[in-house]
Amino acid sequence: MTGDPATNHYLAEAVKPLDNPDAQTLRVVKLANTLATLCSGASLDKKALYAYMTATRFAEIKGKAYNEAAFLADSSFRYFDYRALAHLCAGSAYLFGPQGHLAPGLLEIGKAGKGGRPAMGYDPANPLVILPPIARKS
Repeated sequence: MTGDPATNHYLAEAVKPLDNPDAQTLRVVKLANTLATLCSGASLDKKALYAYMTATRFAEIKGKAYNEAAFLADSSFRYFDYRALAHLCAGSAYLFGPQGHLAPGLLEIGKAGKGGRPAMGYDPANPLVILPPIARKS
């Protein structure tokens, strides 16, 4: 597993932008939160997240536009199988590290040897990691 999208299919898919900019913003936030939670040695940089959300006008996505964007973002990934998660953890620095290609600096990656892998072990009886949907606004 690598942090190179040329050899990491899951990473290459994560970097492809969605057609809807609001959905892309929600997807980036969801993916960063997910990797911070599920990858060992990764943590969310809340100041960088706030700066990203401010720059992308996250707070201005409201009503029907928000619900449509949330649906599209959720549709891009509802769950990971363990293999996909492992590949995305390996590429988390590529996506969200200091020179991240989706949103620079959203994740602080652990010391060498500590990051880049799922925080939980593989369970062959349950290889899927189900992700909660983005909350809809009424």
